[in-house]
Amino acid sequence: MDPVTALRRIAYLLERDGAESYKVRAFRTAAAAVSALPADELATMSPALLQKIPGIGKTSAQVIIDAAHGTTPAYLEKLESADQPVMSAEASRLLGLLQGDCHSHSDWSDGGSPIREMAEAAM
Repeated sequence: MDPVTALRRIAYLLERDGAESYKVRAFRTAAAAVSALPADELATMSPALLQKIPGIGKTSAQVIIDAAHGTTPAYLEKLESADQPVMSAEASRLLGLLQGDCHSHSDWSDGGSPIREMAEAAM
């Protein structure tokens, strides 16, 4: 798995699950910080060296290392395996009836996501 993809997926899942926006931003910032670096170069870096890159913390460094070595990061596995609430039949019926506009908060205001990321997630 590509480290940038792993970091962005974590940010998406955190946001989907209603995590604090600073956590979402932290993983998106980390993805941007390493996006120009080749994965094979990232695989040779230690966690301490990765954390010297502005925007990389302890958790994001471990995600980068795991992904760069071809394994699914444990943090990502945990988020991916979280059970989602099951929608009742009545809620599902109501959802089918709903119509409306989309109201979102991007990082231009008090939201945690850039507009491009929000559009990509919607697609």
